[in-house]
Amino acid sequence: MKTFFFESIYNTQEYALSELSSEPILVISYSQEKGKGTSNRTWLNADQALACSLAVKQEDIKLNHTLIPLLSGYVFIEVLKDINLSLKWPNDIILKNLKVGGILVEKSENNICIGMGINYFWDKPEVPGAGSIFTKKQKDSLINSHAEQWASKTLSSLSKNNFDLDKYKQKLQTLGKIVEYPEGRGWAEDINEDGSLKIKSTDGDYINLTSPLIYEVN
Repeated sequence: MKTFFFESIYNTQEYALSELSSEPILVISYSQEKGKGTSNRTWLNADQALACSLAVKQEDIKLNHTLIPLLSGYVFIEVLKDINLSLKWPNDIILKNLKVGGILVEKSENNICIGMGINYFWDKPEVPGAGSIFTKKQKDSLINSHAEQWASKTLSSLSKNNFDLDKYKQKLQTLGKIVEYPEGRGWAEDINEDGSLKIKSTDGDYINLTSPLIYEVN
């Protein structure tokens, strides 16, 4: 894995994909001029943040691609296992019911790029429901170490296809809750083998959601 470090960059996803050749590329930055949020949301930089992207060739990935967002978030909270982080399906990282990070997976030709944004410190978040992991700024070396550990563990799971979905579900706060989605609302009952969310609708029908556009009601 080849790693690039920046204080600031236009976009970590684009740079990682542009540098990808024979080995995976990890790009680490503390801010982005034009970052990408999920569902085309505007990217806002926290007071101290990690923006990183891991670009990999599809031929090196043995894991079902639909599981990559789930794996990537799970691996990060395992890196910070001493902090009580949890997950919201499929790609949000949560602390005390506030979103402190998220995952964005993009495909470009025969390549996959996994983007991760984490709020390390944010005194006054500008986004409702957002928070940060720490109450003061951390050393850059710690942030770099977290990113490199995350990338290394993610690469290992991608190549070995050893993602444990049951362990992921133990860290997931979504199951058992009522959730709203574009077509209605229902109870989040399980995660399917392909990573989709099994919902029992208020009409009693079962549906499998793949879109991340859900809102947890309780």
